Amino acid sequence: MNAELSQIDFPEMTGALAHEIKNPAAVALAHINLMRQKQTTPTHGLEPHLNHIEQALMDICELVQDMLYAVYNFSEPYAVDVTDMFHEMLEIYRAAWPSISFSLNTSTQLTCIGQESSIRLVFSNLIKNAVEAVEGVESACIEISASNTGKFLNISIYNNGAVEGSMTKSHGNGLGLAICRHILTQLGGHLQIDTSHQKEGFTITVALPTGNA
Repeated sequence: MNAELSQIDFPEMTGALAHEIKNPAAVALAHINLMRQKQTTPTHGLEPHLNHIEQALMDICELVQDMLYAVYNFSEPYAVDVTDMFHEMLEIYRAAWPSISFSLNTSTQLTCIGQESSIRLVFSNLIKNAVEAVEGVESACIEISASNTGKFLNISIYNNGAVEGSMTKSHGNGLGLAICRHILTQLGGHLQIDTSHQKEGFTITVALPTGNA
């Protein structure tokens, strides 16, 4: 029995558990958002309950993120095609935040060297930061684009929100930019922030190695 337990891939199991928790949580948050949008009459005392449920779901999602980082061990990198990962993530975010325009614009294959679990952690946090940055912005948009320089796959996340305070925002003990940088360093990549268009938002670009010299 001990020999069997020693061979269990706990990071993989944890990632699967996180997936099963976070996807329904995102759908539930989307339902709460739709209920608020469609309310044309007084809530009859429902709003405090919605707020409580919403906060509880967000707390659960943050705990899941902490759990993922706590148990994840950096293993030998391998070739990863993250195209499906981005489509899946954006489908969830579109359902949860229908007022935000999400787009994925790329003509290059989204293949890099790394581990899908750690890459997913980085981008789920960066996209969530972008969502928080565009909160309250009229015609809010988050645009993801990619380019390949040969040595690196560069994936950029642009949002038209406010720069100040949004790049270092981290709730509770969730993943912040510092941890994203740490993960990327382990993968042989890096992160760059472009604030040159401050009046219109900012762009965060993640460079992931392709394995090419």
